[in-house]
Amino acid sequence: MSISETAKEIGSSFFPVDCFLLSGLTKSERENALAILRPERSAFSEGDVVVRAGEAGGRLFFLLAGRVSVYRTGGEKPVLINRLRAGDSFGAASLFTSECAPTEIVAETDGRMTVVRETDLARLFSACPAASLNYIRFLSEKLVFLNRRVRDFSAATSDEKTACLLLNEADENGSATLKNVTSLIRTMNLSRASFYRSLSSFLTRGIISKDGNQIQIIKGKELKGILS
Repeated sequence: MSISETAKEIGSSFFPVDCFLLSGLTKSERENALAILRPERSAFSEGDVVVRAGEAGGRLFFLLAGRVSVYRTGGEKPVLINRLRAGDSFGAASLFTSECAPTEIVAETDGRMTVVRETDLARLFSACPAASLNYIRFLSEKLVFLNRRVRDFSAATSDEKTACLLLNEADENGSATLKNVTSLIRTMNLSRASFYRSLSSFLTRGIISKDGNQIQIIKGKELKGILS
C-alpha cells in the first residue's frame, strides 16, 4: 500500500473530518503528517472514567463517537466544566509538560476515540510546521474558552448564573435536560429559589420553553446577551 493510500485509510478511520491538526494542510503535508502519526483506536462505555484526575499526560484524544464530561477536581466535589462530543478532542493542554492535569473525563455514553502519543506529535511538529501552528491556534482558543468559563462562574446575578448554566447544559440544538438541579445550581453558587425565579423570568420573556426537566432554548442570542 502506498503512503498516499495509507494516509487516506488512517485519516478516514482514525480522525474526525475536521481534525484541527490537519486543518489547512496541503495534500502533501497531510499525507506526510498521517504517515508520521501512529494512532490507536479505543472504545469506552457509559460511565467509564476515560482519563483519571492526576493521570500523567502525554496523549492527545480525538472523539470519534459518543459524549464525555470534563470535571475539574480538587474541591469537595468535582465540578462539571465542559461536555465534549464526536469531533472534539482533549488532552492537548497536558502535552509537553510534567504537570498532571486536575481534570477527569467521564463517558456519558458508549463511544470510540483515537489516541495519539506525545512522541509521535513531536515528530510531526518537527516535520510539519503547519501542524504545529494548528496546535498553537487550538491551545489559544482553549485559553479564550477557559477565560470565558472563569467569567461565567463568577457571574454576579442569578439571571447571569442561570443563563450560564443553561448554555453549558444545552446541546447543539439548544436542548438541555436538567437531571440533577441541586448539584447543578451548587456548582454555580446559586440558590434554588434564585434559580427558579430566573427560570420563570426566562419563560415569561419567551427565551426558553420548559417541559418537566427538559429545557429548550428558543432565543439563544438573547440568553447569551444576558452574560455580556
